[in-house]
Amino acid sequence: MLKYPLLPVAVCYAGGVLLGAGAPQALLAGFAAGFGALVAFAIWPQGRPWALAVLAGAVGFLNLQVRTAVLAPHDLRRVAGAEPVLVTVRGVLASAPELRVTGWGPEDTVRSVAVVHVQALERDGRWEPAAGRVAVTTRGELGPEFFAGRVVEVFGVLRPPRPPRAPGLFDARRYFYGQGLDRVLEARDLGDWRLAAGPQPGRPPLPDRFRAWAQRTLARHLPVEDEPVRLLWAMTLGWRTALTDEVAEPFMRSGTMHLFAISGLHIALIAGVLVSLLRVARVPRGATGLAAVPLLWFYAAATGWQPSAVRATVMMSVVILGWALHRPGQLLNSLAAAALLILLWEPRQLFQAGFQLSFTVVLSLALVVPPLVRLRDRWWRHDPLLPAELLPRWRRWLDPVVRGVTFSLAVSLAAWLGSLPLIAHYFHLLTPVSLPANVLVVPLGSLALMSALGALACGDWLPVLTGLFSHGAWFWMNCMVRVSAWAAGLPRAFFYVPDPGWPAMAGYYAVLIGWTSGW
Repeated sequence: MLKYPLLPVAVCYAGGVLLGAGAPQALLAGFAAGFGALVAFAIWPQGRPWALAVLAGAVGFLNLQVRTAVLAPHDLRRVAGAEPVLVTVRGVLASAPELRVTGWGPEDTVRSVAVVHVQALERDGRWEPAAGRVAVTTRGELGPEFFAGRVVEVFGVLRPPRPPRAPGLFDARRYFYGQGLDRVLEARDLGDWRLAAGPQPGRPPLPDRFRAWAQRTLARHLPVEDEPVRLLWAMTLGWRTALTDEVAEPFMRSGTMHLFAISGLHIALIAGVLVSLLRVARVPRGATGLAAVPLLWFYAAATGWQPSAVRATVMMSVVILGWALHRPGQLLNSLAAAALLILLWEPRQLFQAGFQLSFTVVLSLALVVPPLVRLRDRWWRHDPLLPAELLPRWRRWLDPVVRGVTFSLAVSLAAWLGSLPLIAHYFHLLTPVSLPANVLVVPLGSLALMSALGALACGDWLPVLTGLFSHGAWFWMNCMVRVSAWAAGLPRAFFYVPDPGWPAMAGYYAVLIGWTSGW
């Protein structure tokens, strides 16, 4: 563990968060455990590793307890109660409302979904202070005057999140708990929304304006706004409106849906491009890191601060800063540092499916890919005493192809093994076709993303290149859609499976980690 000093700290902290979720309203016990660990750390030198483990767990326990306990007299959960109630909520929009569309035909059902930081609520003609976060759902599309930072008043039914309608279906309570949302407000239509009286921000924030400009830029030189264009917006800008149930189905069944989350692939690709360009321009290593990290955070802001984008940006920032400071790279230690930072900021992310998938997949890549690559090298190696120029020509031509394909297969297999139980738990799917599908679709998605970024970089000042990049991005996205649909249509490409349960999942990951780490 000396090579990975942050790994046990992150594990103990996450254990404390889990314990805090199972023991509500136990703040005094958490404070007592933390104080006892501090005293033991000070007076018992031999037991300091154990005291540090208990202290990390106590910090995680208390962080979650403080955020979820009903402490303030005007806490929304205390003011509104546990039963549905008809109220008017006043608060600040956390972000621009998002659209949810069931299709793109004449019979579409459109809903607007927004998060509001509540300041007060009104019932029976009387306003009273309240504090909390609510998810507001409304039929129809809200106008452009509703954007992040504006104070709104919304009339509707305020209720706790609904339980799943049947075992195995979507659990809104668990989802909203992981998102840090206290209640759901169901408004009937757009007439239930209005801007509150008083001063308001004059225009949308910079990320919202950037997203609108980027959508216009990516579609400006294309003849129609079709499905590939909307999917480009989804993959490049996090515009999730494009991912209707019908559109998302082949990507889910082929195991390629992860390409539309602003996640590690996007951030790593952008970081690689930025670092490469700055190094080609002979920018020093330290300055390269200091320039690349803020640009990555601007991209995370421009895509709406999606949790997956924030997680990937934190992880990549840790890696880039370690590289810029000439620190030896340790993926597991960087992974633990990123998890610790994210959970310190918001411990409830531990219960989000995206958080669990992100970190288990990266952990699986770190553990599974190296032994597979070593196995490939033992099988494909040539005589080490033979100079490369004396190898047969076919071997010199074939060598990079074999290495590239086998590495892609190793990455796809590692990601599939890492996500297998969680995909079965959350989506009840088993997708064997995702192994070959990702080998084809991930390069296509990377090319589409690079072309889209090229179009945004050229923008209005090089319209010819912007058009070329836009058409290239559309072409690669169209190929990606077709390959995903073809893979999903193969025989036995996917299976519906029951929830394996947490004991079986824990045993699976214990065996996987133990086998790949040599324990």
